[in-house]
Amino acid sequence: MRIALVQFNPVFGRRDENASRLAGLCRSVPADVYIMPELALSGYQFASREECIALGESEDSPRIALLQRTAAELDACIIFGFAENAEGGPYNSALALLPDGQKVLYRKSHLFYRETLHFEPGDTGFRVFPFRGANIGIAICFDWFFPESFRTLALMGADLIAHCSNLVLPYCQQADFAQAVQNHIFIATANRVGVEARTGEALRFAGGSVLVGPRGDYLLKAPEESEAVLAADIDPSAARNKNINEFNNIFAMRRPELYAALMNGLPASSGETGTESPQSRAPSTP
Repeated sequence: MRIALVQFNPVFGRRDENASRLAGLCRSVPADVYIMPELALSGYQFASREECIALGESEDSPRIALLQRTAAELDACIIFGFAENAEGGPYNSALALLPDGQKVLYRKSHLFYRETLHFEPGDTGFRVFPFRGANIGIAICFDWFFPESFRTLALMGADLIAHCSNLVLPYCQQADFAQAVQNHIFIATANRVGVEARTGEALRFAGGSVLVGPRGDYLLKAPEESEAVLAADIDPSAARNKNINEFNNIFAMRRPELYAALMNGLPASSGETGTESPQSRAPSTP
């Protein structure tokens, strides 16, 4: 299976142009699966919730229809992030478009910084879907910061995590090494590049998209400042043997009875008082 990372610099608000350029970038490199950044159709830095809604998409919008036709034309799966207008939303979402017309929707579980002002927390739960013999999970940007996210997708059977991102620091690309090894899976982080400074705060996106294998090998590394479409072949079945030696299987040896703290809420020492506003949090680690 050939995986392509589409590292892209969307122009804020120019949705038709962004969708058309994404389709063209897909045509430039043959692949079975194309993975694109978070909020790839709209850009990232919304000034208000109302602007987020105005630049949002329904699942049958003209931009998504164009990418659906592109998936059919290329006989490939296209996975991208977008601002979704839907009941209960808006949501920071990702959509997998399969060449036969099927769609798999995921809504971001962990909103970062000012996203909390514009979007509702995702309500889909984590999603894994089959495509050409591979099981593909979907995650969006800040989801990576919670290792339970990728572990959950791996336990759901994901061979590959398609991670649509708008990262401003390189920590995630470094952490992908550990999460790929810990879960013995492939991780594809598709990041964006460019600068947005629409709300009095300049964000420079870090690029550096990566594809990491189950043993921590970096199969693809994109540049930090320029657009790129890079592709590599993977064998999804390589993610299914969880044995690291004859005595240790990383999933069979799990002891969920010891992990109750994961389900018991915040410890008293966490510093979470419920009084800190989203505006007061510094945008240090998406």
